[in-house]
Amino acid sequence: MSFSPEVLSYDDLRREADEFLSEYHQSLSIPTPIEEIVEFDLSIDVIPIPGLRDEIRVDAFLASDLSAIYMDEYTLQFIPARYRFSLAHEAGHWWLHDEMYQETKISSVADWRKVYSDLGDDYRWFEFQANSFAGLILVPPESLKARFQRLVGEAEAGGIRRSRLFEHPQRQRLIEKLASDFQVSEQTMEIRLEKDALIPGLGADM
Repeated sequence: MSFSPEVLSYDDLRREADEFLSEYHQSLSIPTPIEEIVEFDLSIDVIPIPGLRDEIRVDAFLASDLSAIYMDEYTLQFIPARYRFSLAHEAGHWWLHDEMYQETKISSVADWRKVYSDLGDDYRWFEFQANSFAGLILVPPESLKARFQRLVGEAEAGGIRRSRLFEHPQRQRLIEKLASDFQVSEQTMEIRLEKDALIPGLGADM
């Protein structure tokens, strides 16, 4: 069996995420209540599995009947940013790839291992879509822009030039603050800021 998702650009995924948020989180308040959305709006059970990440090298996977997310127990209990991202990632599969999932027979770790071993080259694209979608619903563009502009305004009022905010260590402090506000990892926040052209990439001219 091979996952072969439709080719979607980042802008396509942005539109998909906007539709998802319009349906399940119209207020765009932060942090996005992803656990409540998954459990109450999507009616997906979250089932902790001890040692899941060690066994199959993923934090979570979605059952093919779309009824459950099997989650690494340690991640769920002790790594909240990764837990939230994993929920959003699987919600991305639920939203974008539901038909493909329902063609599989995944209801256990053993089932996932069998499907994973048979995956073709399209799997990386499949995961890119879910990762991008997760970042977009956990860090909605509108909310990110508003919060970013507020922090920049506060910094400028304190005498820090805007351009200085994009230099180390101010750049890292900005990322850390926003990551904390949105309850995501610093890596997720950095990607979202760069994708929305709010900060330059590290290789870009300042």
